[in-house]
Amino acid sequence: MLLESLDLEDGEDILIVVRKHWFVLASELAGVVVGALLPIILLNIFFGVSGSYEVLTVDTAAYTPEITFLTTVWLLFSVFSGFVIWTHYFLDLWVVTDRRIISVEQIHFFNRNVAIFRLERLQDIEFTIKGLIQTFFNFGTISAQTAGHMEANFTSNGMPNPDQLQAIIQKAMDGRLAELNNRPNLSASEMSGE
Repeated sequence: MLLESLDLEDGEDILIVVRKHWFVLASELAGVVVGALLPIILLNIFFGVSGSYEVLTVDTAAYTPEITFLTTVWLLFSVFSGFVIWTHYFLDLWVVTDRRIISVEQIHFFNRNVAIFRLERLQDIEFTIKGLIQTFFNFGTISAQTAGHMEANFTSNGMPNPDQLQAIIQKAMDGRLAELNNRPNLSASEMSGE
């Protein structure tokens, strides 16, 4: 669905499509699950213990509609948060072609940022893996710098196999530069992608 909406150039081939590592999604959803269970745990602690302490004795039957309503609203917001996290995971991606890197970042439900970086303008690409979890599950941060102004730098966190992704991009960049150098009759607009 999302890939079909990308406007590829004639003869441009997709090399790899990358989403964030599954551990990033799992850790964010685990936080939502713990948050969703929090009111149920607190209700069991306060009202489950209330029989053994005279100070905490509360007639829960009198507050059942309010407790049910608040717990339901809390669970509804937790499910909504889970859907937001899944949407960000599913729609945030990198598409590496033989000519460009297309970075799609879903900011909100109806707000998306698509950045396109031409491989021939790419100057530097590096990856960083920090900590035990990132090392064990092999994910990290990819940073790239393109020729141009300061905003031409882009970074994406939680990318799987960053060393392999860097190698694929480097190989595609080398191939693109060799292709452009072998065809000296290209006009300036064709080289810049316009």
